[in-house]
Amino acid sequence: MDEARHVEAYRRLLTEKFRFVYPISKPLKTLLEQALNDPRWDFTYLGMQVLIEGLALVAFQRIRDYSRNALCQAVNAYVMQDEARHVAFGRLALRDYYPELTAAERREREEFVIEGSYHPRDRFNSIEMWEQLGMDWKDVGPVLDQSEGQIRFRKRLFSRIVPTVRDIGLWSEKVQKAYTELGGMQYANIDAQEMLDNDAKVAEEFDRKMQEGFSTTPR
Repeated sequence: MDEARHVEAYRRLLTEKFRFVYPISKPLKTLLEQALNDPRWDFTYLGMQVLIEGLALVAFQRIRDYSRNALCQAVNAYVMQDEARHVAFGRLALRDYYPELTAAERREREEFVIEGSYHPRDRFNSIEMWEQLGMDWKDVGPVLDQSEGQIRFRKRLFSRIVPTVRDIGLWSEKVQKAYTELGGMQYANIDAQEMLDNDAKVAEEFDRKMQEGFSTTPR
C-alpha cells in the first residue's frame, strides 16, 4: 500500500508538475530484477529493504533537504517516513535470520550485497540526462569522475546501506573491502536506527509546517 501510494505521488509530481520523466536506468533495473526474481525471500528483503530503499532514502533526503520547491520537499519527506519504516522492517527480519545460516550461505548473500552496491554507484552517472542535454558521455564521464561534488555524493550513497549491512551481520573482510573501495566505510559506525527515527521526526515537522502555512525556506 505504501509503495502504490509512492508510485502515484511521484507519477503525478513528474507528469503533472514537471512534465518530464526519464526511463529507469539500466543499473537500477538490473538490481530490481535480481531482488524481485530470486525465489528466496531474504534476497528480496536484502535487495529491496536494504539496498534499494537504503539508496532511495539518500536520494530522497537530498531533495527533501536542498530543494527550494515546497511540494518536492514535502513529497519526499512523507515518502521517506514510509521508506524508513520499510528499511527498519527488513533490518529486523534479516538480523534475526542471518545468524541461523551456514558460512557458505552468508557468503552467497555477501556476494549479492557487494554486486548490488556497485549498481547504485553506476546508476548515478545519469548518462540519459547528459544525452538529453546533447553531451557525449565519453567526454562527460572522465570530468564527472573527478568532480568533487560527484565523488562526495557517491560516497554518501552508502550512508544508509553500510550501517544496515553491518547490523544484519553481513560484515566479512570482503564486504568491508568493497565498501572501502566504494568510499562508504566512513558510515560503518553510524546508528542505523537513529537515522530512521530522524526521518520520521522530519516528516512530523512537515506536518506542523503544513498546518501553519508551508514555508519554502531551505534548511
